[in-house]
Amino acid sequence: MLREGQFVDLPAIVNLYRQLTTEMATLAPDTYRPLTTDNRQYFADYLQNDLARLFVTESNGKLTGFALVVLAQTGASPEFVPQHFAQLIDLFVIRDQRHRGLAKQLMAAVESFAKSHQAAFIQLNVISANKTAREVYVKAGFQPVNLILQKPLN
Repeated sequence: MLREGQFVDLPAIVNLYRQLTTEMATLAPDTYRPLTTDNRQYFADYLQNDLARLFVTESNGKLTGFALVVLAQTGASPEFVPQHFAQLIDLFVIRDQRHRGLAKQLMAAVESFAKSHQAAFIQLNVISANKTAREVYVKAGFQPVNLILQKPLN
């Protein structure tokens, strides 16, 4: 079942986020580390923000995934085209629930939210080593726009 997240979900969302950061740290250990603190307030702030939505999937009373999306706009600048868009901050589905269409459901909710607020597009960042996530996003219609290159100096 897909629904909007609620304050009562915060402990479970924090647990899901810990799993997400653990996977991110495995894929990109020079950039990410597993979250060890309780970041409940971080998600609580988004739940109170009219420009954000936290969607969750649930099965048998247990949260199985979440997506956090925030409306944003580019600042006024002569060299950039002003844009009103949605930023997908995080999307995560627990390992044993993957390949069941939950990410697709979460993405549909994110897209519906973005469209209902006249966003021109949805933007996200994905770890280049996360092949599975990249495939999910391509299937959902996402295309590369910018590429960040990095050269280690040590």
